[in-house]
Amino acid sequence: MVQIGKKVKYDSYGRVTIPSELAELLDLIKGEDEITWDVIDGNVMVFKVTKTYAGHDFEAEEIESRLRSYEEKYRDDYEMEDPEATEQKAWEEYQKDKVARQALKEKRNQ
Repeated sequence: MVQIGKKVKYDSYGRVTIPSELAELLDLIKGEDEITWDVIDGNVMVFKVTKTYAGHDFEAEEIESRLRSYEEKYRDDYEMEDPEATEQKAWEEYQKDKVARQALKEKRNQ
């Protein structure tokens, strides 16, 4: 798993912007192509709506190939020295952030 493009914020209109790198990998045409947001095994997945030809989805195969190449190029091969200690530290940071996010939600709802 690798991140594609920069992080984007959820805006005040309830929208997110697709990073340009992802739009290029999906070969999206502005104002023409459609994407779907699906939940698969607890993960949100973005798919370009593609056309099939006699049951074959050649465009989806090309997209998958581009995505796999991108993933191989940018994969982080970092190996954790102590997975348990790293997980504990990450859990503590998550709990702090969770409290801060809840406070932010409450402040915005006032």
